[in-house]
Amino acid sequence: MKMLVTAGPTWIKIDEVRILTTVFTGATGLFIARRLRDKGCDVTLVVNNHALGEIKEKGIRVVPFRYFDELKQVVKCELAGKKYDAVIHSAAVSDYKLARAFGGKISSGKKSLSLNLMPAEKIIKIIRKAVPAAKLVQFKLEIGREGLIDKAYDSLLRNKSDLVVANAYEDLKKGYKAFLIDKYKKIVESNSKEDLADKIRSILFCGKMGKK
Repeated sequence: MKMLVTAGPTWIKIDEVRILTTVFTGATGLFIARRLRDKGCDVTLVVNNHALGEIKEKGIRVVPFRYFDELKQVVKCELAGKKYDAVIHSAAVSDYKLARAFGGKISSGKKSLSLNLMPAEKIIKIIRKAVPAAKLVQFKLEIGREGLIDKAYDSLLRNKSDLVVANAYEDLKKGYKAFLIDKYKKIVESNSKEDLADKIRSILFCGKMGKK
């Protein structure tokens, strides 16, 4: 099975030296890629490895990126030229970007600074359009668990994904917990990244959701 995994934050340029980003590192995506490789999958990892350092993994093809537009371009090129059985889109993609980045370096002497943000393109929609027949796993994060399942399921339907991994940030700060939801709104809980990777593979290719 040929798998594409995206991981890590997408940087948004403010000026030549400043960025907007998230707290996420890409560690979950890297773990999933390793686990899938160990299970015999042919894995390509598209990753912002700024927080992880250089990634040299036997059996994993690594394609680096930093900025949002770089991820967008890499995804388009990968999916246009190679046939993937599944895409696991775990990258922490920016929801907003600057309408226009500043040139050079913004002076530090300003009394205030306003940033004009606009909605960013949805990378997952680009993925689904490029590979309509491939299995697609997306991730959905909310601060707390209230409404998490419904919001994640609505996102799955909008993006025409096969599976959504729903996380509450309050859970991630304590350890790891995820809820896997399929297109029939069946739910499976996972309490470790190892278990998450195994369940994703089992659900995608064996159709086994297991028990809630």
